[in-house]
Parts: sequence; structure tokens; C-alpha cells
Amino acid sequence: MNGVAAQDGSRPNRRQIQAAQTRRDIILAASKLFTQHGYAHTSVADIAREAGVAVQTIYASVGTKPQLITAMLDEVDAIAEIPQLAAQIQRSQDAREVISLMVRLTRQLNERCHDIITGLRSGAHVDADLAAAYAAGAVRHRDGATTCARHLARLNALRPGLDTATAATTIAVLLSTDSYAQLHTEHGWPYDQCEKWLRDTLNQLLLPATT
Repeated sequence: MNGVAAQDGSRPNRRQIQAAQTRRDIILAASKLFTQHGYAHTSVADIAREAGVAVQTIYASVGTKPQLITAMLDEVDAIAEIPQLAAQIQRSQDAREVISLMVRLTRQLNERCHDIITGLRSGAHVDADLAAAYAAGAVRHRDGATTCARHLARLNALRPGLDTATAATTIAVLLSTDSYAQLHTEHGWPYDQCEKWLRDTLNQLLLPATT
């Protein structure tokens, strides 16, 4: 899990680590309550009680209630180490490694951020603000899939007859949070099994057949 980095690049001190954990506790508490009671029916005081902090701590650490939703998406990126893995994907010149890293990124997202994702998905059905946040996350996912598909195309790695747009859609669908929810939550697959199956399936669908 990605740690907190001090602004000057030095190792974080104990206070910075504690502040980051407090922020994470607040975001997880907000996600839980938004799911259970809805965004409109959850107050900052409710979130403070759930997180075990003072109301003012929420404003100082995260901000206002609308800013909590944005913070949820930012926290997902940090916990899943998305920026680091995305950079590795763009540096890689090996198509199978690109696919392996894509699958690893989405595995970490769904495994490490399960509660936040579940909260956003559940709340999106009943709350407009959470629906907008979940939709924004879906757009970012599709954009990421398109970026990866274009990278594979630049490597001349896509199988004959497969265009970039279709490759992007294939990646977006198979590596979506809904796919992980079905495989892991509904069918009980361990994350190791999910990762292997998704990696093998994308290799078969995107890359030329090997002899």
C-alpha cells in the first residue's frame, strides 16, 4: 500500500503517518454511512462519530461534505497505488507485461478499496451525488482502458483485425469493478484466481495467437 510522502521527498514522520490514517478513517466512515443512510441524510457529525474524531478534524483533514466524495476517489488512487502502476504500464515495451500490470492495477483497486467501491456503488442507486462520483470513477476507468489499448497499438501488439477502440472496450469491461464483484463476491473466486483468469483472457482476446 502506498505510503505518504513528505513534500520534500523525505520519509514521512509519525505525525504525517497519523494524519494520513485519520484521513483514511474519515473517508471509510463517510463511505459506510453514505451507503447505509444516503448522502443527504448523513451529517458531518455522524461521520465524526463513526470515525471517532471531532467534527473540526474532518474539516481540517478532508474538508466539507461534498469534498468527501472527491476525497474518496483520491484515496482509492493512493491505496491501490494506481499512479505508480500506470507509470510502469506506460514505460513497458512488452505487451504481456502491459496486460499483467493492467490486471494487477485493477486487482489492487478492487481488493484494497473494496469498502469504498462498494459504498459508492450501493449509494449511487439512491443518491445523486454518489451517483455522480461513481460515474466519474467509471469515466476514469474507461479513459485508462483507452490509454492502455493505445499503448498496445503503438507496440504493434494487438492481434490482426482488432482495432484500438474494440481493444479499449474489451479492457474496460473485463477489468471493471462489476467484473470483480461477480468473480470475487458472487462466485467466490480468490483474488489470485481472478487475476490469473483475467490476465489469461485478455492475452487471448487482445494479442496474436502463439504457436
